Amino acid sequence: MIKSEQTIFQRRVDRANRRARFLITIGGYSIIVSIVGILLFLIYQSLPLSFKTSMKDLLIVELPLRVNKTQLIGIDQYQEISYFLDDKGEAAYYSIINRDFLTRDSIQLEDGEKIISPAKGSLNKEVFAVGTDHGRIITSEIRMNPRYQDNRRFIEPSLKILDTFTVALPPETEVNHIEKIAFCQNEDGNLFWSWLDHTGNLHLKIYNSEDDISFDYLLTEYLGREKVSTLTFSYDGEKLIIGSQTGELFWFDLSDEEAVYLRQNWKSSQFAITALAFLIGNSSLVIGDQTGLIEVWFPVRDENDQFRFKPIHQFKEMSAAVIQILGSPRDRTFLAIDETGRIQLNYSTSNQTQLEFKKSDYPVVAASFAPKADGIILLDQKQKLGMYQLKNEHPEATLKTLFGKVWYEGYIQPEFVWQSTGGSDEFEAKLSIVPLIFGTLKGTFYAMIFSVPLALLAAIYVSQFSPRWLSRIIKPTVEIMAALPSVVIGFLAGLYFSPLFEKHLMTLVLYTFILPLIFLLSIFLWRLVPEEKRMRVPMGWELLFVIPVLGISSLAVLGLSNPIEVTLFSSNFKQWLFETSGQNYDQRNSIVVGFALGFAVIPIIFTISEDALSNVPNSLSSASLALGASRWQTVRRVVIPAAAGGIFAAVMLGFGRVIGETMIVLMATGNTPILDLSPLNGFRAMSACIAVEIPEAPVGGTLYRVLFLIAFLLFIFTFIINSLSAVIGDRLRKKYARF
Repeated sequence: MIKSEQTIFQRRVDRANRRARFLITIGGYSIIVSIVGILLFLIYQSLPLSFKTSMKDLLIVELPLRVNKTQLIGIDQYQEISYFLDDKGEAAYYSIINRDFLTRDSIQLEDGEKIISPAKGSLNKEVFAVGTDHGRIITSEIRMNPRYQDNRRFIEPSLKILDTFTVALPPETEVNHIEKIAFCQNEDGNLFWSWLDHTGNLHLKIYNSEDDISFDYLLTEYLGREKVSTLTFSYDGEKLIIGSQTGELFWFDLSDEEAVYLRQNWKSSQFAITALAFLIGNSSLVIGDQTGLIEVWFPVRDENDQFRFKPIHQFKEMSAAVIQILGSPRDRTFLAIDETGRIQLNYSTSNQTQLEFKKSDYPVVAASFAPKADGIILLDQKQKLGMYQLKNEHPEATLKTLFGKVWYEGYIQPEFVWQSTGGSDEFEAKLSIVPLIFGTLKGTFYAMIFSVPLALLAAIYVSQFSPRWLSRIIKPTVEIMAALPSVVIGFLAGLYFSPLFEKHLMTLVLYTFILPLIFLLSIFLWRLVPEEKRMRVPMGWELLFVIPVLGISSLAVLGLSNPIEVTLFSSNFKQWLFETSGQNYDQRNSIVVGFALGFAVIPIIFTISEDALSNVPNSLSSASLALGASRWQTVRRVVIPAAAGGIFAAVMLGFGRVIGETMIVLMATGNTPILDLSPLNGFRAMSACIAVEIPEAPVGGTLYRVLFLIAFLLFIFTFIINSLSAVIGDRLRKKYARF
């Protein structure tokens, strides 16, 4: 009967063990699957950054034969209606959907008058100026207004004449041809025209819409003997760039419309400049020459504090002369078209040629971006129309822009910069992850410097030297520190300790040097006390002597800080630091973060290290003491090596916690993504950057994807740290297993 009951009980135990083993196994595998799932999700969200630019043919048709020469083309934002403006002033509207011409408008020309030079004047509107062989300049706008009826969208195109004027005739000339023209309408509604007449004279006309006044200039005298080959305005109307037949470039400053002047003249090429265009932002100038060379220049501040155009990027050379350069209305992408019809799609910031193609056997006579930069429309010499869908979602995110130095507009040299957003759509995104990685490691460095010595020394004292009654107080107290929320620590560090540290900076610096000196002096004095008297002090009570030492140190520092600051640093230590070393003291700096992060990490390192040290067998310590070793020698040569695996694991776990910490570094630093090891400056960590940027990142946009890439890198960092911790800790345990 008893045996049967024992058998039944054993079966119950076995069933319970199997159930527990099953549940534990399921839980373990669930954790692994969850971690792998998180990793795969991060990869899935950041992978589109690696997708290359692509172009898809949407429409290729032969337009009805037209005798007139097409001067301009464009398309509406929905890519349903395109327009064609020919040299007779006729604007024909073509339905992409129905593949047929719709209505027509026209610019009223005189008998026998032809348009010989067109120029668009905006990236966001179809506003343009045309010059004729009768000396007239006509400014017009084509509007594509959507209308909705019965849940259907209809595009209603229309042509509106904005301005018309006839240029002055040179002496003894019956007619004035406008050979080349540049035009711009800025956001204030001001109009800018510059044109070259058939006599070689270069003219400039500015119309101020607010004051309703015009300014006329003759710029020929500034060019010397140079012959104009091409010209362009920046889209804000503040820069006029003239290219010559010998490769010379002239920059006219139009920021003061009443005092136009030649600001810079430089040689860009040994051959004729055949195409010029500004990119969005009005800073980067794309230059194409007769040999197919394509370069991007923008103004850089020189040693005289003056802005001068400098060559920044050079792209793959085309096979023939560049005849057209078209800037994207959304970003710093641009099309370069040569005289054979070959086309390049380039991106300025990353200095990359994204696509290179030739869609026609004939030269391209007109081209245009779609208003949303998601399409391209081309027309060749034989009236073949091509419409192409452009997929170029993340051109600003490449290996170079994410991890390399990039020369951004307005900077004097290539730099690592993180600045994801700006005040306008013209902002050049700066998405270098290097400052964030640097900031993460910087914060980790200062936090570990503060936390590791304190935590390890405290663990050694509590486990090896303190009496049990004291360890029962210290260990739970330190472990309770781990229960403090990170947001509370960050709040205290950012709003209380940051201004406190700034106010008593001199005191902190003195305390850093004076406290160790006084402790060393105290230890030396303690060693002078006869050993028999020292042995009478119960273990643990020697801590009572620390209190007077701390009190003496504090009094010494408080008494000396003000006289020293007044005498040596002219009553302003922070100003002295700035004048002597160029270091500016930021209130939320690495010292504050190191203190706050260290406070959060100390419980982890202390608890695991103390457990590892306490688990070293007492027999090892007793044997060492029996052989005549002192208590400290025993700890240093026996106990610490035996617990090395656990101590290393504790430090690495603390390291991993610091790298992944968010709220403390978010609230206690200035979140400035700079590359500077100085403890007086702040930084931006990867985790804090994700927390700050993700609420404002458009879903699916480049910033959104880059933030997921940062999260992926952070995941990899912590995974590697934890893996190294496990592997090295295991090896250390095996190495010292003989103890």
